[in-house]
Formats: sequence, structure tokens, C-alpha cells
Amino acid sequence: MQEDKLKEFREKLTKEGFKVTPQRIEVVNALVKLDHPTAKEIKQHIEDRYPMISPSTIYGTLDLLEDMGELIPIQQGAETKYDLSPEVHPHYICEENGDIRDIEDPEIERELRELLKECPFEADRIELNFYGKCDGKENLTN
Repeated sequence: MQEDKLKEFREKLTKEGFKVTPQRIEVVNALVKLDHPTAKEIKQHIEDRYPMISPSTIYGTLDLLEDMGELIPIQQGAETKYDLSPEVHPHYICEENGDIRDIEDPEIERELRELLKECPFEADRIELNFYGKCDGKENLTN
């Protein structure tokens, strides 16, 4: 999956006229490897290889990915986590420890796509998240 996602990203960047930089590839690589990371977690993951990478480079790449339809930002309190699976899907989000788990249910995804088609305006994306507190016995992360 990682190599496929990186190849897809390189091709899409080139097709849309953007430069394929090592820093952008590293941000995508971090998104593939980490589970719903924050920008800070992405920076920590990258800084061994690119110690001088700036937050603006990371945020710029995240914004670019979102504009390209490749990334979903998930707001959780004061911080934003990022999901590199832009397909329509909901999440369980624990407000206590910050864990996020994708809800992978083909029936829900099909219904959300239908609702998007029936939307009375041109919707860009759907966000359906369930917020609460997990029982603490198991983390939500997969």
C-alpha cells in the first residue's frame, strides 16, 4: 500500500503541475505509516531524515493533499489529525485519549455516497464522526 500511495501521489503531483520534492514524499510517507497523525507527529517522524523541515512545508503539503482530495482533516479539540483515506467513511473518536478508528462498513459507505449524490448543493466531502470516551480497556487505533 505504501509504495502504491507514494506512486499515486507522485503521478498526481506531476499531472497537476506541482513539484515532486523529497519533503512532500516524506510527508505522504509519514501519513501512510502513522495512524491519523497530527502535523507535530508528522514532523517528529520526518525530522531524523530532514531536520530542517519547516512546519510551513508540512502544513503546505497537508493543504495541497486536502485540495487534491487525498486527505481528510479531522478536528479534535484544538488539534487536527489527518486521514490519508479520502474515501467516504466515518470515524470513532475518543475525546479522552485522542484515538481514532476508521469505521469500515460498506453499507454505511454506500449510503453516504448516495446521500452525497442527493445533496441539494455541490458538497465537497462528508464528515461523519462519533465522539465520546472509549472504555479505556482497548485503544481505538487499529
